[in-house]
Amino acid sequence: MKLQSRRLDLSPLTATELSLAVNDYEELQRQLGLRCISTPLDEEMLYAMRVRHTKVLQDQENYMWLTNWAIIHQEDQCIIGFIILKGGPNELGEVIVGYVVDEEYRRKGYATEALQTLIQWIFSHPGAQSIIADTEKDNMASHQVLKHLGAQQYRETEDLFWWRIAKKNATLKARPLKKSFRISNRHSPHFFEENVYLFRYT
Repeated sequence: MKLQSRRLDLSPLTATELSLAVNDYEELQRQLGLRCISTPLDEEMLYAMRVRHTKVLQDQENYMWLTNWAIIHQEDQCIIGFIILKGGPNELGEVIVGYVVDEEYRRKGYATEALQTLIQWIFSHPGAQSIIADTEKDNMASHQVLKHLGAQQYRETEDLFWWRIAKKNATLKARPLKKSFRISNRHSPHFFEENVYLFRYT
């Protein structure tokens, strides 16, 4: 499966491809028929790949909701970043996303274009009612990306703003209070994967 926009393709990585991303990133690009780039994945992205690989192995039938989607530049034929999906719609109809775009391709509208394309796919599923993301408070570029996509800030913590993109005509359910405190401990081993990495780059 592949999604297309004006300048980009989005390809959800399978378990095999996630494993390749960790162990041989250049081979992954060859397998995808792309122009290989020499820049290896950094430690943060390698960690995200390992976590997504574990999640996909647990539910390969629904891997598209659990994986990293490669953002592929159509003209340059290379991977320029990834969108992370953290699972299918929860009981409130929420889908959590994050992204990373290579520095060379930032501030050119690629993050907005890629996210808009995937959001359309997410909202094509009846159970999906809203997209949830967080940003670090000083990441003004990511704030602008989200605002361009129609996101509304709905929550604030010491370090983060939380944003929601609502599906048109969606009826949002009330969030149980206990969930307001999920993964809020910065020292939790899951904090980075669940919070800090979301919408860090544009």
